[in-house]
Amino acid sequence: MASLRGGQLTIRSRTVLRDARHVNTLPYGFDGDVLTKKRDQSQDRDTWLTEALELMRERGIDHVKVEPLAARLGVTKGSFYWHFKNREDLLRSLPEFWARRHTDPVLAQVAATEGGPIEKMRAILQFLAHEDPDRYDNAMRAWAHFDADVSRAVAEVDDRRMETARVLFEEAGLSAEDAAFRARLWYFYDVGEHVTGDTPADVSDRLRRAEHRLRLLTSDLPQGS
Repeated sequence: MASLRGGQLTIRSRTVLRDARHVNTLPYGFDGDVLTKKRDQSQDRDTWLTEALELMRERGIDHVKVEPLAARLGVTKGSFYWHFKNREDLLRSLPEFWARRHTDPVLAQVAATEGGPIEKMRAILQFLAHEDPDRYDNAMRAWAHFDADVSRAVAEVDDRRMETARVLFEEAGLSAEDAAFRARLWYFYDVGEHVTGDTPADVSDRLRRAEHRLRLLTSDLPQGS
C-alpha cells in the first residue's frame, strides 16, 4: 500500500525520493565504465576496414568475415555492429575505403609537390616506393572479376591514376595522344609489377627502380619541365 507524506512516496516501508538528481539513468546493475570500455573496444570504422583489406590481401575476399576480423583485432564480434549492419555492409564499404586510403594520398602528392611535371612524377614514384599502397590491388582485381560493383570501382581508380599521369606527361611537352599512351606505359608497368609479384621487398631497391623507370619514361622530355 502506498501513501504520500511530506513529498515522499512510501511503498512497503521503502522510501523513494522524488528527486530526479538521484535517478540512475543506466540500466540496473550496469556500470558506466563498462560502457566506455566497450565503446573503446569496438574500434573505429576505419580500423575494421583496414583489417578487412589486409585479410582480403592475405586470403581473398571469401575469408573476410566478422568472426576472424574480430579475432585479429582482439575484440568481440558484437563490437563490429557499432559500425556495420552486417558483413555485406562491410564489403560494400571496402572499395571506397581502398580508394580513399590507397589512391587519394598518392594523387595528393601532385598538388603538394612544387616544381614541374617531372618533379611531380618523381614525388609520386617515391611515395609509391615508400608506402607500396598498390599491394592491395591484386586482391581488389580478383574480387572485381565476379562482382560488377567492385569492377566499376576498380575501373574508376584505374582511370583516375592514368589521368593523373596523362596530364603530367602532357604538361611535360607530349601531345595529347602521346601523353595518353605514355601514361598507359607508366601505369601498366606498375600493375604488371604487382601482378607478377616482382615488387622488391626492400624500399631502397624500390626507390632505385622508381628512378630508373622515371628516367626511361622522361629521357626525351625537357628535364626542366
